[in-house]
Amino acid sequence: MRKKLLCVMMSAAMVATMFTGCGGSGDTKTTEATEKATEKETEKETEKETKKGTDEKKEYAKADGELIYWSMWSSSDPQAKAIQEAVDAYEEASGNTVKIEWKGRDIQKLIQAALDSKKPVDLFDEDYFRVAQSYAGNCMDLTEMAEAANYGEHSVKGLVEGVKEKAGSLKAIAYQPYTSGIFYNKAIFEEAGVEEEPKTWEEFLDVCKKIKDAGYEPLALDDAYVLYNYGYHLARYIGEDAVKELCKNGGWAESEEALKAAQDMVELIENEYFESGVPGAWPESENTVGYSESAMIVMASWLPNEVKQNTGEDIEWGMFNYPTVKGGKDKQTIANIGAQAFAIPKHSKNAQAAFDLIMTITTGEYDQKIALATNSIPADPTNEEWPEMLAPCKDGFEALTGVYEWNMGLEADADFSKMLKDSTLKLFEGKLDAEAFIKEIDASSSK
Repeated sequence: MRKKLLCVMMSAAMVATMFTGCGGSGDTKTTEATEKATEKETEKETEKETKKGTDEKKEYAKADGELIYWSMWSSSDPQAKAIQEAVDAYEEASGNTVKIEWKGRDIQKLIQAALDSKKPVDLFDEDYFRVAQSYAGNCMDLTEMAEAANYGEHSVKGLVEGVKEKAGSLKAIAYQPYTSGIFYNKAIFEEAGVEEEPKTWEEFLDVCKKIKDAGYEPLALDDAYVLYNYGYHLARYIGEDAVKELCKNGGWAESEEALKAAQDMVELIENEYFESGVPGAWPESENTVGYSESAMIVMASWLPNEVKQNTGEDIEWGMFNYPTVKGGKDKQTIANIGAQAFAIPKHSKNAQAAFDLIMTITTGEYDQKIALATNSIPADPTNEEWPEMLAPCKDGFEALTGVYEWNMGLEADADFSKMLKDSTLKLFEGKLDAEAFIKEIDASSSK
């Protein structure tokens, strides 16, 4: 560090000498500005050194035996490899031993029974919403430990508040968050002459027209995401709580907004703004964006990495938050975001040691490494380096003021949601017009 500081000060001195040789009253100001810049650089380096020293002196709770961690990843996943590095560092720093059981996607089938039977598990990770809603009753409130660790300064506020809202208190620590909106191929936008990202639905329709006129398919859509598309649009009109109310208690036929949202989707279909043949079988339609055939898709931020893996294409991505609609309740600053999340079972005897490990993984150095290794968003907002392909999401993500759940409330009633998806598929396939769609789902909701 001393060498770096010396180089900075020598460079500053050389610049100051150059301007001094020119003379004039502006020289003194320039020299003063240079000196201040040097002082700031020195302060930054000192702060880094102080922080490093603090980290080195961090005290870790001693575990009673080995820590048992059930992971949602398979050992071959890039997330697993990045997490293993963090665990190795934790073991070295704390003196504790961690046993990782890589459960993979099977954890969804196993974790509830393990919690109910109090199997020896000290921490586990799973989907953010499932932890907060399904498993929270078996998990510890982490509020006090989080406050002691200054977690508030290293967390995404929206995700923290989301856990509290669903679980009643801080029962989970989010990591590897995602955001969502409309992702697009920048090269197609440029060729079509689209200079600004749309903020309103009317502006969005104008963009679709320009793209179609340029010879491209404006929108891609896979069958797995029909509720996601309709849900986003409906929530813009009435908000997520009202969407849930419709799903739980009916009233679709009386909702002018539900009909208008369906009519807007039909307008996209009739104007041939969707790629021909949609909804495709996932992921065939989303891949057309990677192949530069379609321009846009409503999706979450795992899309760029997913498309690259599927197609091998390396395109330049853009992204904007889902547009507002005229007279709608919700603005562009509300989006579906989520994450994976860690939790500690109530029966764990090593709660503090498990929490220390969670902080090692989800904040600071290793959170940054996980984000870059997996092309995901940092969970710790003090980590400012985002994967290159997700850089276009940063401004929209940081501008968010509210959070939608997955499908924006359309899964509030699981049984109805299955029937709703069948009807929504028919809507996007052109087999139902807007009025027939509303009539069909209204009838389904009353069963």
